[in-house]
Amino acid sequence: MVNILDYTDKQFKELAKKIIQDGSVVLHDQNLTREQHVEACARFGELEKQSYWMNPKDTPEISIVSGQVDKEGNAIGMFRDQELEWHVNGAGRHKLTEYCVSLYCVEECIDTVLSICNQCDAFAELSERDKERFRKIDIQLDDKKDAIYKMSDHDLPDHPAREREIKTGAEFYKEDIDRRPLVGKHPIDGREYLYFMVPYIVGAFENGERINHEALYEELWEKLFNSRNMKHHVFRKGDLLLMDQLHTTHRRSPVKRKIRKLWRCAFDYSNIDFT
Repeated sequence: MVNILDYTDKQFKELAKKIIQDGSVVLHDQNLTREQHVEACARFGELEKQSYWMNPKDTPEISIVSGQVDKEGNAIGMFRDQELEWHVNGAGRHKLTEYCVSLYCVEECIDTVLSICNQCDAFAELSERDKERFRKIDIQLDDKKDAIYKMSDHDLPDHPAREREIKTGAEFYKEDIDRRPLVGKHPIDGREYLYFMVPYIVGAFENGERINHEALYEELWEKLFNSRNMKHHVFRKGDLLLMDQLHTTHRRSPVKRKIRKLWRCAFDYSNIDFT
C-alpha cells in the first residue's frame, strides 16, 4: 500500500473522486504522525481547527477519539467508549463546508465496529414517486440542545468547566434557520442524498404544511438502513478511513478495549481541481 504522503496531485484527485463516488475509502498500512495526518488532509482542502480539550495544541486540526483516560481519570478524547448513534460531522449545521472526515487508527480494538450507511445510494434506489415526495419535505432540527448526543453540564463529568463545553448547533454557528430540505444535492457531483439526521429531527413539513414527523422517521429508517447501503469496518492500526459527510452517515458499536485511539480531521475539497 502506497503511503498517502507519497500521492501525486493526480492520485489525490482520483482519491477525492472515489470518496465522493463511493461515500468512503479505507487506506491500509499507513504510518503517520499527527503532523503528517494534518499534512495529508490539507492536500484535499482547508481543515477545521478547534481548541477543545480533545485537540492537541500543536495540531488543533486533529480531534482525538478515544476511551482512554489519563492518570487522574480524565478523558483524553471525545466520545469515550459508548455506542454512538447514526451521525455525521456538523450534523447541527446547515452551512457545513467540511464535507470530508478522516479517521486514522493509532490504537485498535478489534471488537469495535464502525458502520457506514450511504445516503446517496439510498435515495437513488427509491421509486420516482418517493423521490418527488421527499424533495418537497423539509425537516425541522432541534436547535435547543447544545450537542448531538444531548450532552449538558459542559458535556463531560471529567471537565465541568464552561470552557470545556462542546458547542454545536444553530445558536453557536449563528444560523437563522432550524430546518432544511430532507433531500440535498452534493456540491461536487450534484447527486442527491437523504439528510436523515436521526438524533435531531423534531418536525417535518411537506409543501409548507406540517406532517407527522414520527411516521416519516419510521419510513426513512426502513428505506435507508438496509444492508445494501451499508459498509462495516473494524479499525486496525495504520488504517486511514475517509468519509464524505453528505453522501454517508455513520455509527459505532461500544469500545471494549478502551485504549483504542483515532485521530480525526474534518476538511473540504477546495484544493482539488475536479475539472
